[in-house]
Amino acid sequence: MDSSLDRTTKARRHELSGAWQFLPYDEGEEIPRREVQVLRVLRAAFVPLVDTFSLLIAVTGAYLITVSLASNGDLSALGSNTGNAGAAMFWAGLAAIPLWLLLFHYYGVYKRQARRLSVSTFDELPQTVGIISLGTWLMFSFLVITGMGGRPAGIGWMYAALTWLLLIVVLPVLRAVARISLSFYNPFRTSTLVVGAGEIGKSLVGRLSRHKEYGLRVVGFLDTKEFDEDERSGSQVKLLGRPSELRGIADRYGISRVIIAFSRTPHPLMLGIIHECQEMKVDVSVVPRFFEALSHRVEMEDIEGLSILSLPRYTHHGLFARMSKRLIDLVGASLALIIFSPLFLLVGILIKIDSRGPVFYSHERMGKNHKKFRMIKFRSMREDADSEKEDLVDKNEMAGPIFKIKDDPRMTRVGRVIRRWSIDELPQIINVFRGEMSLVGPRPLVIEEANQLLGAADMRHLVQPGITGLWQILGRSDVPFQEMLQLDYLYVTNWSVSWDIKIMLRTAIAIMRKRGAY
Repeated sequence: MDSSLDRTTKARRHELSGAWQFLPYDEGEEIPRREVQVLRVLRAAFVPLVDTFSLLIAVTGAYLITVSLASNGDLSALGSNTGNAGAAMFWAGLAAIPLWLLLFHYYGVYKRQARRLSVSTFDELPQTVGIISLGTWLMFSFLVITGMGGRPAGIGWMYAALTWLLLIVVLPVLRAVARISLSFYNPFRTSTLVVGAGEIGKSLVGRLSRHKEYGLRVVGFLDTKEFDEDERSGSQVKLLGRPSELRGIADRYGISRVIIAFSRTPHPLMLGIIHECQEMKVDVSVVPRFFEALSHRVEMEDIEGLSILSLPRYTHHGLFARMSKRLIDLVGASLALIIFSPLFLLVGILIKIDSRGPVFYSHERMGKNHKKFRMIKFRSMREDADSEKEDLVDKNEMAGPIFKIKDDPRMTRVGRVIRRWSIDELPQIINVFRGEMSLVGPRPLVIEEANQLLGAADMRHLVQPGITGLWQILGRSDVPFQEMLQLDYLYVTNWSVSWDIKIMLRTAIAIMRKRGAY
C-alpha cells in the first residue's frame, strides 16, 4: 500500500513539475508538498504583516499629531517647532518597528498563531499591551540616549505616549479584523487528517466543517476500523487508510496537521504516529480524554515527567461576581435599548402590517434554580402557530428534546427576516431588566424540554439564562443538542466576566454569519 502511494505521489509531482496548482484549490484535489510549504510560510507571515501595517500607522500618526500640536502652539511650553530633530524622531520610530516585531516573536505570539487551531485577539490582549509598552519604552530610551527626542525632551515623551496609545487601539483592532476576515474566506486552509473515525472523530469533523475560521480542510480519516455501509454513506469525509499508512497518505494529500481523536490504534503505534508527524514537520493536535469537562482554565502540571491536567474547582458565584454580572447586564441592556429603540418601532410596525396578531410573543421558559418565567420575543410566526406544532413533530430537524424546523411553514415573511438576523431576540432586554435573564448565559429552554435534563446537563439551571451564549456564537441551531449541553456545562463551571465580554463581542460576528439562524 505504501509503495503504491509513493508511486502515485511521484507521478503527481512529475505532472506538476512545470506548473503550480496554486490557490484556490478544489475540495477533492490532492496538494503537492512544495505547495504546502509555501502555504505554511504565507500563513505564518499573515499576522506579522498585519502588525507591521499597524506599527506604520501608529508611528506615522503619532508623529503627525505631535508635530501638529507643537506647530499650533498647543505645546508652547515644550517649544513651537520640532525642527530637524522631529524628522530624526520620526525615522527613529520607523527604525523601531523591527524591534516590536522581534518582541512579538520572542514572546511566542507568531509561533502561537502558526501552531494553534484557534487564536483569540481578546485573550492575547494583556500580553499584547505588555509587549507594546515594553517596545515603546525601549524606543523612547533610544530617543533620549541619541538626542533624537526633539528640543526640549518633552516632545519625545509626547511622541512615545501617542505611539503607545495608537498601538493599543490600532494593532488589536487590525488583528481582529484580519482574523474575522479569514473566518469568512480563508485562502490558507490546512489539509488535515483525523486519526480516529469513531463518534468523537466524526463530531470533530462536524465542528470543523461548521467553523471555517479554524482554517482546516479535513481530507479524511485514518483508523484501524473499516466503515460499514451506513457509516460510509453518512460520513462527511472518507476513510483513507490505516494509521500505519500515514506517511504515504500525508505526502499524497499535502497534509500539514494531524488530529488524534480517540483512535482504536494501540498506544505504542500511536506514539510512533506522533513521532512520524514530527519527523515530517506535520503539526499534531490531540483530543484529550474527558474533553467535556476541560476548558481554557485548565492548568497543565508536570509530576516527575508525567503531565497532569488540573481542573478548576466549581463554586457558586460569590457576591462580587454576581454584582459584576448584574451591573454589566443593566449597563449593556440600557445601551442596547437606546441604540435599538428605532429598530423596535420599525419591526413592530412591519409585524402588524405583515400578519394578524400581537407584536410580541411570550412563552414560559425555565430560568435560574428552575424558576419559571415568560420570555419575550418579537412574533415571527402566525398567531395560531402553537396549535399547529403537533402536526409538524415528524419534521423536527433537531436531535434531543428541542423542536426546530429550518423552513418552518408557520413562519411569516417578516418573521423569516428577523429570525435570520436574530432581531426577534431583542425584546428579551426586558427580561434582563426584570432580572429573569442575563445578556450572556445558557439559552432558556421551554419547560417540557428542560424537565428532560438530568445530572450534569441540569447544571445549566444554576445560572441565569442568557440572550446570547456559547451556543449562539458557535452555530446555534446547527449545533447538535448534546454538544449544546456540553457548552452549557463549560459555561457554568468556568464563568468569568472576561468570558462574558468575549462572548458578547463574538455575538456580532455570529449574527453577520447568520449560521444556524432559523
